[in-house]
Amino acid sequence: MRLIETIKQKNYKTISIIGLAKNAGKTVALNYLIEEANNSNIIIGITSTGRDGENIDLVTNTQKPSVFVREGMYVATAKKALMLSDAKVEILETTGIQTPMGEVIIVKVRQDGNIQIAGPVSTMDMKYVCKRLTFFGADVVLVDGAIDRRAVSSPVITDACIIATGAVISRDMKIVIERTAHAVECYSFEEVDSNIKKLILKNNKTCIIQNSESVIIPNIETSITGGKKIVEQIDENTTHVFIRGAVTSKILKDLCQNEFIKNIKIVIEDGTKIFIEVNVWNDLKRKGLKLQSLNPIDVIAVTLNPVSPAGYFFDSAEFKTKISHYLSNIKIIDVVSGGEEN
Repeated sequence: MRLIETIKQKNYKTISIIGLAKNAGKTVALNYLIEEANNSNIIIGITSTGRDGENIDLVTNTQKPSVFVREGMYVATAKKALMLSDAKVEILETTGIQTPMGEVIIVKVRQDGNIQIAGPVSTMDMKYVCKRLTFFGADVVLVDGAIDRRAVSSPVITDACIIATGAVISRDMKIVIERTAHAVECYSFEEVDSNIKKLILKNNKTCIIQNSESVIIPNIETSITGGKKIVEQIDENTTHVFIRGAVTSKILKDLCQNEFIKNIKIVIEDGTKIFIEVNVWNDLKRKGLKLQSLNPIDVIAVTLNPVSPAGYFFDSAEFKTKISHYLSNIKIIDVVSGGEEN
């Protein structure tokens, strides 16, 4: 089944596309989905958490593919970005949402062409824009994101996520695969038991849950700096520790110093809140660290870009075969070689 058909069948309304690095093929993946939707008569809406669609990457100064939109699509983009685009559009709404490139405007494409996308920055504004794109007629809204703006892939905003990875991450294919598998794993932690979830949501603070379902709320300013205080209150009766907000390597290392860690499940809000290096994560897992999520993220596909703008590339078939071995339950798509799907 084609990816766009999977999205439609599961009735997803909003999908985020997250690039694990600049030039990982996120824009190519976006264009691929736009074309697939056009072929399937599915009306697409698009927006972005930053600027995308420009010909030259403003950070790396390398050539970038344009975002090519089709007649009948809906786009939410900033005023200055819209003025740099050659697609003919009809303005439907001025949202009042301000960005560094001006107010976000919602338009309907009246003639095919290239367009630059610069959407909302905040979570609240992004939720609003996605709802308005759906209101005007989009069957599916695609949100162009990035690993440094990955909160857009939170279940609070989008229904599912596509991860774009590629050779740009490293000349070593093994490293690319390892980092990609790590990102997918962090996004896909299993959901915590419903009874524990109710306790956590009731308190909505970093807390320690005992086997009697009593809750201890440590006196800390933030979870990031409060790891040692949390550890001091974990004992043999502890079953879960909920960390609100960002989850860093430091706090997880602190928790793993506790002798009872192998019997405890660490609960996070969702996979966008975890910030930990692959080697640290693997080491902590060996020590017994187990993570669960209040809101698991549905990673429905990983797209591959075997070409790096630095001039090197991977063998497409080998890249896809090897990464499919590690991510056997996820659709893998090489969007550069035409999007043939497994």
